[in-house]
Amino acid sequence: MSATLRYLGGASEVGRIGAVLEGDNGRLLLDYGLQPDDPPKWPLPAPDVDALLLTHAHLDHCGLVPKIASRGTPIVSTPVTGDLAERMAQDTLRVAEIENYPLPFHKSAISDLVQNHRGIVPGNVEYRGGFEFNVYNAGHIPGAVMYNFPQEDFLFTGDIHTVDTQLTRAAKPHQCKTLAIESTYGGREHPDRVETEKELIDSVEDTVNKGGQVVLPSFGLGRSQELLMLVEKLGVEVWLDGMGRDIARILQKYPGAIRDFGGMNKAFRNTKFVRYARQRKAAMKGDVIVTTSGMLNGGPVLHYLSEIRKNSSSAVFLTGFQVPGTNGHLLKETGKLRLERGDTSPPVDINCQLKSFDLSGHAGHSQIVDFIDKCNPEKVILYHGDNREAFKEDLKDYELVLPQENEHIQIN
Repeated sequence: MSATLRYLGGASEVGRIGAVLEGDNGRLLLDYGLQPDDPPKWPLPAPDVDALLLTHAHLDHCGLVPKIASRGTPIVSTPVTGDLAERMAQDTLRVAEIENYPLPFHKSAISDLVQNHRGIVPGNVEYRGGFEFNVYNAGHIPGAVMYNFPQEDFLFTGDIHTVDTQLTRAAKPHQCKTLAIESTYGGREHPDRVETEKELIDSVEDTVNKGGQVVLPSFGLGRSQELLMLVEKLGVEVWLDGMGRDIARILQKYPGAIRDFGGMNKAFRNTKFVRYARQRKAAMKGDVIVTTSGMLNGGPVLHYLSEIRKNSSSAVFLTGFQVPGTNGHLLKETGKLRLERGDTSPPVDINCQLKSFDLSGHAGHSQIVDFIDKCNPEKVILYHGDNREAFKEDLKDYELVLPQENEHIQIN
């Protein structure tokens, strides 16, 4: 059976992933996300498909899934990803209304997503659009999976992480003839995970012991909960603000999706949740505040940074990649920050301590190469990267494909 893959977005860039897998008897959509820029960027329009297979619930993969669900299309993912995608969709509409962006889908599409969701778990086999498939853990965030198509001998990774974290188990390679794999960190490596976590914990402890406060800007899904698990060990007063608290409640429903479920629950029990804006005053008397947004483009983090920015004893520790053009990138490069979302006034100085820690949920360059080698494919399709050429030398023994958007790639 012949099959082709065509990217609607996220081939030659990081973000707004969408790929159409077409065979003799039907076609599937693999992810359909949006890039949360200002304004958000969408992939190319999606054709009618027999089902949408969702790898995980980050916006650049799931952001436009409700739009597809509103057609009556089945949405396949792990159960936890289905719940998380619903929460992300609610936030997408909220941000669109606040920022006056065009609504990417009607509010009723969220109900369509819930109604048309079909759960799949590792070990089970599904049939949709003429394709047989199953899933393997991808290690990126709770619920993240890779899609395996045995008849085509094809593996589609989504985003992967190949080391254990507080929340997730590492992705394992699987033999395949054709491998489509993310390449976010092409040409870049991560430091040792355990050492980085220790450096972060030591820095937090040092700051608190000297009477300062620590603000940890964080992505609401995955990173927020991971940071709570790390700092819980210190026995200090920790507050969580932003969407991370809703995500925490969802994750508590899925013990099997969490590597250390007991540790996560313990961290949540020892965390104070900011439920109303007026509680932020109380949070400012705590030791550590974990809060959205991770790239400082908006959300409660700007309130907290405006409070501590002149206090040299306090600190802001960045733990995620800061995309060029974001407020977080501005802070890293200049030590200055815009304190209002979309603010046109000059950035202000941030005079508290500033450090960055690499706690990425993606595999680094050599980890991707090692994963590919162990999958032992004939053909490697690199997508979701803006520096894919960096892999050419390391992958010269494979048939290497660096697709552009809307290009048809033969799978078998």
